[in-house]
Amino acid sequence: MKAHWWSCVLGLLCLPTEVTLNIWTVSQNPSSISVIRVNSSAEIKCTTTLPEPMGLSVRRRFHGTGEVVYLSLKNGEITKNTTAAEFKGRIQITQEEQTAEGHGFTLWLSWMGLEDTDLYYCSWTYFRSQTLEKVPSRGTVIIVREKDPMEHCNFHFLDLVLITLSGIAFAGMLFLITGALIVKCSRFKKEFRPVRAVKTSRPNRHERVCPHQRAQHCPYLVTSENTLDFQGIPYC
Repeated sequence: MKAHWWSCVLGLLCLPTEVTLNIWTVSQNPSSISVIRVNSSAEIKCTTTLPEPMGLSVRRRFHGTGEVVYLSLKNGEITKNTTAAEFKGRIQITQEEQTAEGHGFTLWLSWMGLEDTDLYYCSWTYFRSQTLEKVPSRGTVIIVREKDPMEHCNFHFLDLVLITLSGIAFAGMLFLITGALIVKCSRFKKEFRPVRAVKTSRPNRHERVCPHQRAQHCPYLVTSENTLDFQGIPYC
């Protein structure tokens, strides 16, 4: 959590690591942010075009005592002095091949821990008009994490792959279920035969025969118990 907080703060303060002083320059690599794992090493390369620098110091800006290591360059001799107690025995320095363009040193800070997350910058010392001046670079943000950043990215990539495969499997199952239902409905429509209603025969009704004319049959059925018509004449 502490390293994450430093990452947010220091990332906003990171700027290009080259400072121009008249025709002389001071630069540092990496020029932005370096993310490393716990107990690994961080590399910082400091270069300058100053003709005769007197010394070089590597400092941290936000945490710790400030100066980490100082290199004395007087009379062409290089003397290292690790001023930060927490970096004793953890710093290795290699001098770059000196050219007409200037000087350069590469520093390795080993066994980095979470508390070493900070902005590290190079500061060159030189004489100008009989005055000792310092020219710092912009610095490099070094972020130390418990896990390798690539492992963290791979972890999220694996999550995305699993989510994608789950979605494809769910879509496949839904497609199969929908297809099975469509096939079942099609077969049901082909095999469906509606049941026809069975016609029942109407019961035979008995004909009413007049008592005095039993031998004759009425030409129609009598539906009323009254055997007289509306004129008083008996039916049949």
